[in-house]
Amino acid sequence: MSTPTSPVLACPVSSHNDQHSHSTGVCPVTGNAHAYCAPKPGDLRSPCPALNTLANHGYLPRNGKNVGVFDVAHALQEGYQLSTFLAYTLAFGGFSLLAQYRKISLFDFARHNLVEHDASLFHLDASNDEEYAPIPVNDTLVKASLEEGGRYIPGRMTLEDVANIRVKREAGCKTLDGVHAEIARGEMAIAIGVLGGKDAAKNGLDLTVLRDWVTDGRLPDNWKPDHTQGLYQTYKMTTVIRDNMAAMKAGSMHNILDDDATLAAAPEGETAKTK
Repeated sequence: MSTPTSPVLACPVSSHNDQHSHSTGVCPVTGNAHAYCAPKPGDLRSPCPALNTLANHGYLPRNGKNVGVFDVAHALQEGYQLSTFLAYTLAFGGFSLLAQYRKISLFDFARHNLVEHDASLFHLDASNDEEYAPIPVNDTLVKASLEEGGRYIPGRMTLEDVANIRVKREAGCKTLDGVHAEIARGEMAIAIGVLGGKDAAKNGLDLTVLRDWVTDGRLPDNWKPDHTQGLYQTYKMTTVIRDNMAAMKAGSMHNILDDDATLAAAPEGETAKTK
C-alpha cells in the first residue's frame, strides 16, 4: 500500500489512524523524546532526508516550521554527532545559499538550485519553470540506487558504489556546477559516514538503513552515532567519490554499472552463454 501524502505539500504522512498534530512543533505523543513520528498533515518537509529525519525525530521542530540556523546546527550535532565546525559550516552555508537570515521552514530548502540540486539519487529534477523541486522521493530512483549499490560489499552502499551511481545519474541530467556537484558528493559521504559507523569509509552503509532514512526519514530503533563525524573525515570520503567519478568520466576507470546495461542489451543467446 502506498504511503498517503499531505494535502499541503505532498510530504509523507503517517498511515496510522491517529489525529494528533505537530502544530506547536512538538509531538504530543512522543513529547520531547526523540522517538520517530511521521509527518502529519500541515507539517513541512524538504528534499533533504537528513533534515527530514531530524524533524521526524524531534531534533528540529516536528512541524518543519520556524527553523533557525542555530536550530539546524544544534540538530546536526545532537542527532548525527557532527563536529561543531562541520555542523555550523553546513548550517550557515545552507542558509547563505538560500539567502535567508531569519527563521525559515524546511520547505524553503526545496527552492531549486540553491541547496537543492539536479541529478539527485532519490528525487526527480525540478522542471525548468518550477521554483521548487519535488519533495517526495521518486520510487523508481530509490529502487535503482539501492539495486545499484552493494556491488563491492553485498547489502552495503560504499563510497565506490556512490561514485558509480552518480556518474550514471549525472549522464542523464543537466550538468551540475561545481558547488552543486560538491554538495551532491558530500551529502552522500556524510550519510554513509554518520549512519554507517566509524568504519563506514571502508565498510559502507547498510542498504536497509539507507532506504528507511531516505524514504521514511527514519533512524534505526535505538540508534546512536558511534563517533563524531568531522570535516576532515568527510573531506576524505568525498574525495574518494570525486576521484572515482573523475576517473570514470575520463575513461581511465570502468563503471561496473555499465556491465548491467551491456548484459541487458545482449541478445538472449549471448546472455545465456555468459551465465
